[in-house]
Amino acid sequence: MMSKEEVRADFLDAPEGKSSGKVAELVRRLEKYREAKRVFVGPTARLQQVRINALIDGKELLVPAPGLKEGFYLLAPYAIPFKDLVYAVGYNGLVQYGRKVAVEELCRQPVGLLLTDCLAVDPAGYFVGEGKGFFDLAVAILAELRALAPGAEAYALGEPAQMLAQEIEHGAWDIRLNGFVTAEGVALQNADSQAERKILWDILPPKRIRKITPLWKLSMQIKDALSAAAKDPE
Repeated sequence: MMSKEEVRADFLDAPEGKSSGKVAELVRRLEKYREAKRVFVGPTARLQQVRINALIDGKELLVPAPGLKEGFYLLAPYAIPFKDLVYAVGYNGLVQYGRKVAVEELCRQPVGLLLTDCLAVDPAGYFVGEGKGFFDLAVAILAELRALAPGAEAYALGEPAQMLAQEIEHGAWDIRLNGFVTAEGVALQNADSQAERKILWDILPPKRIRKITPLWKLSMQIKDALSAAAKDPE
């Protein structure tokens, strides 16, 4: 079994690049992609074409704000001029063409598919990112807010060389991918539903909760509910 540190030492300096058009097209063939009215796609350069395709295909695009501090931005399909799509799906364009979504709104149109990139993925579907854990946390937040559709799935995009033969160490936070998409096809095929994810409040530093708006609002809701229950145990 490889440690995450070992994986990052091997892959972190590899050039990120962008996913090929073929990989982006394979995403379009996923059943969950075809079914989804709203998709979550990470903000990296590798996923740029996937974000553009989602809008072209008439899907709402949910993108995490930098560091998740402001939660999530939503971009609507058919509302952005075609010539501006490349700019609109980048961080700078989110402010102009997207809108921050209130925590209370997220459940109104649940996400059916979650897409990210990674450094490497093991045979069980556990993957290693750059170490900030924002994807795992974003999925847990969306699940807690009931903003994931039943059976929502998570896929990573990358290159065949990123698939490991060995297992990667994993913890309670770590997501197990439903599939890994490369130009050679889709690997893994796990049936786990990401809608069952939970926020692990006991191991979240209070400082991090305060810095991430959706987490802070959720923590306040829980605190209010517990206070109300204590006052009226019946």
